[in-house]
Amino acid sequence: MAGNERERYEQLLMKEQENPGDLSVQRELLLLGDHWKKDRKNPDPSLIKCYLFHVFEHPESHSEAQQKKMAREFFDAPRLKKCLALAKDPEAFMKEYLGEMAREYVDIFIWHQKEHVPSLFGFVPPKRIPLYLSLPMGDVIRNIFLCPFLSVAEQQLLSGAFYRACYGFLNGQTEHLDENLGAEVRALIV
Repeated sequence: MAGNERERYEQLLMKEQENPGDLSVQRELLLLGDHWKKDRKNPDPSLIKCYLFHVFEHPESHSEAQQKKMAREFFDAPRLKKCLALAKDPEAFMKEYLGEMAREYVDIFIWHQKEHVPSLFGFVPPKRIPLYLSLPMGDVIRNIFLCPFLSVAEQQLLSGAFYRACYGFLNGQTEHLDENLGAEVRALIV
């Protein structure tokens, strides 16, 4: 797999040299992040671009400097700025980019983590999934609003993208998530 990301990265760099103004290439490079650096012997989840959300799920696992760096990466990444400059509708691009990262994080780091979804002999009652997932999902959203390194507008944009990813992943069954967040936090999400 690591070889595939490395190959893809090299191909994208060649395409970028041929046409630096190609938004689709810039977007792919942005979303690939440092995943191409992955090493089979020492896998590092932080190389996956969507891992940035981990700072909100587990802020205690990151120093204050790391928290700031990860939070600001959502909005200040040089490649993101390139993409926004090339996009016809920068606001729509930003929403789509954050949404894609949020969906990927929910899939990889919430749904596929055994500690979030307990099972009995590998079986998880489908009706229990929204309840189990509402806890880590709610943590991410609440901690986005508590992050001192984001403006209120950035908090709303990021929490909205994450909430919509959760809504899609849960097929609209967000009752437990909404209850977990509470009316006050839920009202802040746009």
